[in-house]
This record gives sequence, C-alpha cells and structure tokens, in this order.
Amino acid sequence: MIKNYGDRYHLIDKKALEDKKLDKDQLVEFVKTSGISEIGKNYNIVSIIGSQSTGKSTLLNQLFGTKFDVQNRQQSVGQTTVGIWISKDVQNNVVVLDVEGSDSVERKSGENMVENQTALMALAMSHCFIINVFLNALGQHTSCQLSIIKIIMQQNLKLFQQDSVKHIIFVVRDWDEDANYEEASRRLNGYLLNIWNEIPKPDQYKETDFHELFSVQVVTLVYYKMKKEFADQTNELHSKLANQQDPNFIFKDYDYEKNVRWSDMPQYLSNIWEVISNNKDLNLPNEKILISNMRCQQIKLEALEGVKQLNEDLNNRVRTKFVDNFANECQTIMNIATKIYDKDARDYHIEVYKEKEKELKDELINRFYTYFQKQIEQLKQYYMNMLSENLETLKRESIYNLPDKLNELDMLKLQFEEQLSKSVIEKGLWQEEDHIKYFKQQFDNHLKAFVEAQLATFKQQLDNIIKSECDKIVSSQVLNISPKFWSQIETDYYSMIFDKYQKYEVLLIGLRVQQKQIEDYLNKFEEDCFHNLKQVIAVASGRFKDQLFQQFKAQFVRASDGQPRNWQKLTEEEIFHFYTDARDKVFSLLDLLRIRKIKFIKQSANIKQKAKTLIITSTQKVQYEMSSDADSDDVVLNDVFYTQVKMQLAEDIDVQYQDAIQKHKQDFLQNIPKPFWFLLLFFMYDDVLRWMGNPLLLYPILIILCFIGFCIAIGLHSLPKLAFQWVFKTLNQAVIPLIFGGISKLKGS
Repeated sequence: MIKNYGDRYHLIDKKALEDKKLDKDQLVEFVKTSGISEIGKNYNIVSIIGSQSTGKSTLLNQLFGTKFDVQNRQQSVGQTTVGIWISKDVQNNVVVLDVEGSDSVERKSGENMVENQTALMALAMSHCFIINVFLNALGQHTSCQLSIIKIIMQQNLKLFQQDSVKHIIFVVRDWDEDANYEEASRRLNGYLLNIWNEIPKPDQYKETDFHELFSVQVVTLVYYKMKKEFADQTNELHSKLANQQDPNFIFKDYDYEKNVRWSDMPQYLSNIWEVISNNKDLNLPNEKILISNMRCQQIKLEALEGVKQLNEDLNNRVRTKFVDNFANECQTIMNIATKIYDKDARDYHIEVYKEKEKELKDELINRFYTYFQKQIEQLKQYYMNMLSENLETLKRESIYNLPDKLNELDMLKLQFEEQLSKSVIEKGLWQEEDHIKYFKQQFDNHLKAFVEAQLATFKQQLDNIIKSECDKIVSSQVLNISPKFWSQIETDYYSMIFDKYQKYEVLLIGLRVQQKQIEDYLNKFEEDCFHNLKQVIAVASGRFKDQLFQQFKAQFVRASDGQPRNWQKLTEEEIFHFYTDARDKVFSLLDLLRIRKIKFIKQSANIKQKAKTLIITSTQKVQYEMSSDADSDDVVLNDVFYTQVKMQLAEDIDVQYQDAIQKHKQDFLQNIPKPFWFLLLFFMYDDVLRWMGNPLLLYPILIILCFIGFCIAIGLHSLPKLAFQWVFKTLNQAVIPLIFGGISKLKGS
C-alpha cells in the first residue's frame, strides 16, 4: 500500500496500528522529498478531529492548499481518512494532520481505543487542533468529540502541562445569520469546563484554571456553497494559523526552540507512537530529551570528525618540535568543532545541547592534554638543549664573566614559562605550575653541575696562582733575609689572600652558590692557600744556607759603603771583629728561620679589615727559640737539617775568614826580598833532608797525608781544610807574633 504521495504521507495506517510502530524509513524519505526537513524548528502543527464524513479533509485543503483525499459526494457516506495523514501548507511553515473521523461505522465495537490513540497522537504532535462540528450538532456530546477530549484529559493530564498551552479552535460549520454566536461559544466552553471539572486530577492541579492549559476559540463558517463568504472566512482563519504578521496570529508568543527539528521528527514520532500504541503514559518532554540526546550525540561525533585532520596535524607536529602558540591552535580547533556542533545542535533541548557541548569540549580537551604532554617534553628538551649549547660556549669564558652570563641564561627559564603559558588553553587546567617548577629545578640542577665543574677547574687555576704568588712573596724575602722575614711574608701573604678571598666570595655569590657551600669553599680556599705557603717555604728553606752565606759575604767582604775591604790595611784583630760580627748576625738569622712565625688567620673573622701580623714588632729584641708548645708543623728546619746547614755555613764562613787572613799575610810576606828566600833555601836544604829521614817527623807527615786521603774518600773534603785552618790559626796567633816580635826587637836594638 502506498504511504508516501510526495505532498502527503499516511503517518498512522492499518499496519502502524497493528504493528504498534511506524515505518520510520518511509517517514524519513517523505520528510526529505516533501521539503518539510528544510523548515527546521520554525513551524507549527495543526490537526483536525471530528465526526466521520463531516468535511474535515475538505476544510484542510481549503485552508492550507493540501491535497488530502476527500469523499465523493456522489457516493454513499463512508470513511475516507484512516488513521492520520500528514502534509504541509504550500506557502507557510504549517504542518497539517488529517485525523480519522470518530463514530466510524467501519470500526467494530470495542475499537474506540484506536480512535483515542490516533487522537492522542495528533494531540501530542499538535500546537493547535481544530474540532470540526456542525451547527446542528452542538447539543450532541459525542458528535462534538468531547468524549475523546475527556479520555485524553483523564489519561494524559501531564501531556498538556509539560509541553505548552494547546490551542483549541471549534470550527462551527454551516453557520447562518440567525444563530447566536455568544450562545454557541458559551455552550462549547461550558462543555470543556465540565469535562475538566469531572476528571480526577493530582493535588497540584485541582485548583488549576482550565484556561492555563487551553486557549479556546470558536470560529464560524458559512455553508461551503456560499463560495465567496466561505472563502473569505477560511482565508481569515488561515491567516490566524499561518501568517505571523497577522495581529490575531494565535502562535504569536510561541517558543519555537521547544520544537523538534523535522530532521529528527521520524525518530521522535516513532518513540511517541510506540508509547501511545502500548497504552503507556506519554511524557513529551522526555521524548524530546531522548531525541535531543541522540541527535546531539551524533552531531558531537560529526564535530569531532570535522576537526580530526586538524587534530592529527597538530599531533604530528608536536611529536617533532614544540608548536608555537599551541594554545591558540587548540582553541582554533575547539572553535571550529563547537561551530560545527552549534550549527546543527543549537535547536535541540537546551540542557541536552549544553551537556553534549560540554562533552565535546571535554573530549577535545582530553585530546589536547595528550598533545600538551608531548608539547611539554619538546619544550623541556628544546630549552635544555639551548642551555647545554650556551654552557658549552661559556666554558671558554672567564669564570668572572659567568655571573652576568648566568643572568642572561635565566631568560631561558622565562622563555620556557612564556611558551608554556601559550600552550595552556585555560590557566590551571593542566597543572602548568607544576611543570614550570619541575623544569626550573631541572634547569637549576644542570646549571649547578656546570658551575661546580667550572669552580673545580678554576680552583686548580687559582691554586697555581696562589702558589706562584706565595713563591714571589717568599722569594723576595729569601733574597734579603732580615729579622722581619716572617712578619713581612705574613703581611704580604694576607694582603694577597685578602684580595683573592674577597673576589672569590663575590664570585661564589654571583655563581649562586648556597651560603653553606660558600663557607665551605672559602674555608677550603684558606686552608689550601696556607698549605701552599707552607710548601713554598719548605722548598725555599733549601736556599737559606746559600742566601745567608751571600749575606755574610756582603757584610764581611764589603764595607758599609759597598766597596771591597782592603785586607792589607786592616789588622788581624779588625778582620776577626768583622768576621765575628757578620757570623753572629747570620747565625741569628738562621735561628730565626728555624720556626715559621706565621699563624693561620681565618679571613671570615676579619673580612672588613686586612690581616694583621702576629710577629712582634721590629723595635723589640728578636729572639726565636724552640718553645715547648710549638707546633711541629711550624718547624721549618728540624734539628738534623738545622745542624747540617749550620755546619756547612760555618765551613763556608771560615773559608772566607781564612782567605781574608791569607790575603792579609800575603801582603806582609811580599815585603821580604826574593833573594832572601833563595838564600834561605840554599842553606836549609840539607836540614830538610835530614828531617825527612827522622821517623819522628816522617810518620806524622804520612799520618796527615793518610788522614787527608781518607776524608776525601768518604766525602768530607772540608774536614782537612778546617783542621789545617785551625792549626794555622793557632800558629798564626801564637808562634808567628813571637817570631816577628823578636825580629822587631832586634831591628830596634
């Protein structure tokens, strides 16, 4: 059986009544081909009920230009419309329902429920329903369809309350000028009010006025053969129902947002008919919500599909490199998706629309979050690589430039934070503060490791510099050893250390080393510096003997004006005086050098002032002795080394003294004439030979020669020399003066 005629459709037919379900596929096809789907939600539905064969279809065709089948008046009276037919006003957004007439003789006894179901279906769909009644039937309760309205009210009170106010228009046909309009209107309204008062109602509706749920109008139409008047009256009624510019337009205050879109109407009507045909309680808002849920869910998926390529593109890009303005791109995708969704879903139930819109945004945000995690990793990797590259460059920079460079590197953290803020679509949504905190911690740890490595290298360089400075300080004093030897070294050392200490501290602060670590670094610096000083002094102690000997020579050999002494013009007593004076000074300095008189002074205790010497002032008598409480670490020359140095120094000093005496005597002997020496040798040679033959003289000479050979063999070269010097000195002081004294006396006599 044909259901879809293009301009009209058999919505409820015998099959739908028997199967208790609609042919949804054919209904979908009709909605598309008829153009009804194009009107969206801006429409009204008008249905008509009335007795069978009373011209309902004819009236609809006259009002809306529809083409419902009508009864051939040449045939016998019978049923033309079965169930419900649907069509559309040819010019306006009005959908028309032609409902099967009541009191059908074709219906068997007990089938009144079918009439009730079709009427309820029409009433559930309609915004306005027309009750077609003839003037001569106003007193017939059944003919006026009031019995059906009563059943509808009784079973579906919620239907009226939950959706909207229903418009009821009584169209009184075959009206004549003798009829009383006021009486007819009063009677029809009275019938409805009586029904309202008779039906049982929940407590909350017992006091409800009938007109809060119904808007009732009574319209009269003359006999259809009075064509001009009939046409004028139907046109006027049509204008009320279809022309939004008409002042009497009955849907003037209607909220079209409550309508179901015609694209979703097939599903919606199928659900309603299933409920009605199974005699279940009908809840129109719930049905609309179900439809809205279904369609909004589908539209949401379409919106997600619409931005699928954009999502994939963003995902692919963020896998290889961080995306600049990541949040803007996410927001663009979000806007496109919501625009797609809003275009098709905004006409559905507002709460469902908002709920699905939120689901759409939540799903997109969840996807964006997975991209955001990759974005974070890319950002971290990028800026950590930037840090590593900069640090590699800084390795070639002076460490004193690092504090300023570190401040410049802080810009990387700010840039990371800025990029991260441009990657978040809503502040606090993705715990970006935690990511910033973790990155800064990772950044600072990397920077700290670099600074520690640079400090370790710098510490070695600084250690070498300190050694060099200490060597200069000690060497300058070793070149001219004086009673102020230790005090001057200490003064110069702490002056140098004070400057280095301050610069080192400023450097450590600039390198952002923690205060506790700064203290550790500075303490280690002071300890290492003092250790270096001690090492330099220990090495320099090997030069003490040579330097003291040179200072002895400078004092003994040269006069106060710097000129060499003329030994020939000096007496031996004067030479001996110069000798003992210079020797005592040198030995005094040697005693001074035995113990290091420099104490370890922590700079942290005197950071505001330069270190002060702990050595006694030069105006006091300088005496250095090994005290019982002296630290063994302060000993520069231990007993063995001190004794060895002193002996070697004494040997060298005595050699100088003997050399001076010899020069003095050589000058005296040079005054004796040379012939005297030849004459003396001529007369004494036989005595010399005789002495050599004497064992008492020969053996001592041999013993002396053996002693000299033994000393040379064991390395004591200076011992025979010292022995001869002592003997020569004794003879010189005792025998020679007697000889020359006697000669002088003989010359005088």
